[in-house]
Amino acid sequence: MPGYVLDGAGLVELPRQPLAVAVTALDLPVAVRAMTADGEPAPGALYPRPGFMVLPHVGGEIVIVARPHAEGTAFPQGTVLQATLGVDSSRTADPDRAELTPLDVSGLHHVELATVTPAGERLAVAARKTAVDVPLTELGARARSAARGVLGVDRLPVNRRVDVEVDIDTTMSMLPLIDDGSVREVVDLLTGVASVIGNREELRVTMIGRSATPLPAHALREVAGQVQNALNSAGLGVGFRSASVDRSGYTTPTLVFTVTDAVPADHAATGVPGVRRRPVVLSGEGAAVVDGSPSGTRRQKLDDPDQLFATVKSLVAGLAVAGESEGTRR
Repeated sequence: MPGYVLDGAGLVELPRQPLAVAVTALDLPVAVRAMTADGEPAPGALYPRPGFMVLPHVGGEIVIVARPHAEGTAFPQGTVLQATLGVDSSRTADPDRAELTPLDVSGLHHVELATVTPAGERLAVAARKTAVDVPLTELGARARSAARGVLGVDRLPVNRRVDVEVDIDTTMSMLPLIDDGSVREVVDLLTGVASVIGNREELRVTMIGRSATPLPAHALREVAGQVQNALNSAGLGVGFRSASVDRSGYTTPTLVFTVTDAVPADHAATGVPGVRRRPVVLSGEGAAVVDGSPSGTRRQKLDDPDQLFATVKSLVAGLAVAGESEGTRR
């Protein structure tokens, strides 16, 4: 019988018969639920076992939602869901079915997989996730998962996203942190954050030392390596001033991360509406970041999952949005 693959923008039609939904993840029990368009549990849905659901009747739009079987937890890093929706029929061994492309849900507490809508004598099945994750490095992917866990969405809604830029202090005091790779690792972390909160799939980086030197834009996965190459040959300066970059003409909300070893005196105000600057202060303890909150002095190691989560939480503070995720109708 026909089998279809939904790749994010796809829509297929199945016979209007009882529907079975199976969602699995390697070594992780998954809870699958049917919700109405208003966010209420769909009446009549049956849940025989974890990861499996039967919809005997679909009378209106149904949203298929998955979450970890343990309530209140997030999907661990590296969790990939496999989901199949098919006609629940004992009369054939190979009923009509639709299969979603594997979906990375790392860091999410729940994810909307698909909608099922009556269409005459058929059921229209549409994937809810409309964009494929951009490839990142291992640290970038962990930071992306942490940002998703903090914000509760796979990506901020379009109207809440910001342009993300990074200013890097290249004065003499930063030399040890450049040489030991700490700056590179923080830029790697910021690529993961940018993939969740940013408008673009690239990161604009400016080195500030003797002068302000913007680097060519690169894909997120490549940014940290390109930055390290530029830092290795950069002329180091003195007297870091974070307001060296002229952003007076910006019209899009922008979040600028300033990577430095000490917050400069001119960091408090940008003078440009819609432009926020947030310090990422490195300590001398390898790739450790001082909490960016006003009262924060804790050093967070990027190779520790809990401390990475705390660091990312401080970096995305103020960007949280409740009850929305990519693909949700607004």
